[in-house]
Amino acid sequence: MATETKTARWKIIVGYSAFSLFALVLCLFLTFPYGALRARIATEALKAGYVVRIDTLRPGLVGLTAKGVKVSQPPAPLSAETVAALTSGDPSTARMLGPAELGEALTIDSVSLRPTLFPLGVAFDSNALGGTITGNIGGRKTLEVRVKLAKLDPGAGNLKNFTGLDLEGSLNGSLNLSLPAPEGTGGRPGEPDLSQADGELVLDGQNLLLKGSVEGSGVASQGSPVSLLFPGGLPRIPVGELSANIRFEKGLGTVDKLRLGGDQLEILGTGTLKLNKRLQYAEPAMDIKIRVEPELVKELGTAGLGLSILPPDKEDPKFRAGRLSGSMGKLSFLGKR
Repeated sequence: MATETKTARWKIIVGYSAFSLFALVLCLFLTFPYGALRARIATEALKAGYVVRIDTLRPGLVGLTAKGVKVSQPPAPLSAETVAALTSGDPSTARMLGPAELGEALTIDSVSLRPTLFPLGVAFDSNALGGTITGNIGGRKTLEVRVKLAKLDPGAGNLKNFTGLDLEGSLNGSLNLSLPAPEGTGGRPGEPDLSQADGELVLDGQNLLLKGSVEGSGVASQGSPVSLLFPGGLPRIPVGELSANIRFEKGLGTVDKLRLGGDQLEILGTGTLKLNKRLQYAEPAMDIKIRVEPELVKELGTAGLGLSILPPDKEDPKFRAGRLSGSMGKLSFLGKR
């Protein structure tokens, strides 16, 4: 007579646990409100003046993963029909819209999001521009923003068309900001105020090379100073290294260090950067020193000759002195008096 074999208790527990976990993931996958989340992300981005589109959005065990994320800034106000298409939650309707209406898009390969408890918020991990962008955002009365950039390539992710500058090299950095959130309606926190932020921005660029500009895009758009000074596009400029450190207190950033350049070009900056509620309205007030070697002056053409109009720096005559002011959306650069 055959003897009955009894399944070990631990195997039963493991089996039921694995099945329950599989069922939970399957349930999330099938019932998660992807459309509603897409619509919310698009709506919040539009409030900040940007367009965000997501190709695919999927849940994981402890968070979400978005792939094919595109971020752009419209060149003109969007029509009601376009806004409705972007906020519908249906990715197929957004794919029908092109750069002429939405602007050139910065492409992010993937973004993973997961909740955090300390502080209460969201942590993110992104593959973008050939490198990684990681950090977390959270807090209630004060919004804490922590971002780390590692081995970003400015020549990847369509950044060329997004900015109008054809760059290559490597960029690392970090951003740590604390933004106060005033009390809103119903006792809820209001919108964080960037103009009152405290923190620090650090950037480190290596082997940077400007290979030219992209006609009609970003800083080289029609009617921009770049397009007027360089009708045939920016020349090839060996930028070299970037080193920047800006400390923010109550929205006023003090430039502790700003240097860009190499053998043929060197730019030094000191002064302040006053943040506003929107980044494009931030106001620089910086003294800029520029040193350009004669061979690069020839390559710069009219702009190179224009450098001779700037007065020599009083401390070091090898440099020309200027003043950067205006806003990030409309900069002004004049000779320092």
